[in-house]
Amino acid sequence: MRKLLTSVLALGLLAVPLRAAEAAPPGQLVFADEFDGTAVDRTKWAIHSNAEADQCLGNKGNQQLEWHTWDALSVRDGKLTMTARKNNPAPGYEWSGALITTGQACGHEPSQSFAVRPGDYVETRLKLPSAKGFWPSTWTWNGNGSNEQDTYEFYSDNHHALYLTNHQSGGGSCTYRSPTDLTTDWHTIAQQLGPDETVWYLDGNEICRQGAYTGTGDALILDLFVYAKIPPTVTTESMQIDHVRVYRP
Repeated sequence: MRKLLTSVLALGLLAVPLRAAEAAPPGQLVFADEFDGTAVDRTKWAIHSNAEADQCLGNKGNQQLEWHTWDALSVRDGKLTMTARKNNPAPGYEWSGALITTGQACGHEPSQSFAVRPGDYVETRLKLPSAKGFWPSTWTWNGNGSNEQDTYEFYSDNHHALYLTNHQSGGGSCTYRSPTDLTTDWHTIAQQLGPDETVWYLDGNEICRQGAYTGTGDALILDLFVYAKIPPTVTTESMQIDHVRVYRP
């Protein structure tokens, strides 16, 4: 989920869903977390990531203000809550925030580490944060960013835009413009990771189609970052995730 998009295609909601929300699963379920327990499953997830330049827990060079902690994560009633707080968690960091990854974890890899493959269908059901200054996303990371896939990025100062990017060479990107406020309800955001084309869906409707994905070794990451370019005016904010699932053909 490295920074700026080089080319942006503005899209409206397509009238006809190309994958109905009620359709059969798009393959075999190979990874899932329904967050049915009482804490984050540390056999599946780590908070360290080699995408984060500062001790694998922070990355101010990427316009992030937060330091990642387990305390930023809680599980209750079948939902994961990610919470950012202005609570001085580490020297040089005023904010704590959330990142969980299935691998590429700086030696802290979970025992059931997982990597996506070309053809996988990645789906996250979530409720986005509404206060400005936050930058959540679902994305992949292979250790150097060459294959990175952004299932979505959301900047909470704009409640109507999702940023969708295939960072692989020849991949491409879109900005989806929602006619409604994306923070007022639950949404399912999904991405078909190639192999020949990369396709994004919002609540079962196709919203973007770009180039191929042929990457290997990409861990799956979910996060709630604090955005340095538009810093928050609140001292805490949360988002919720109902599930994350990966299907394989």
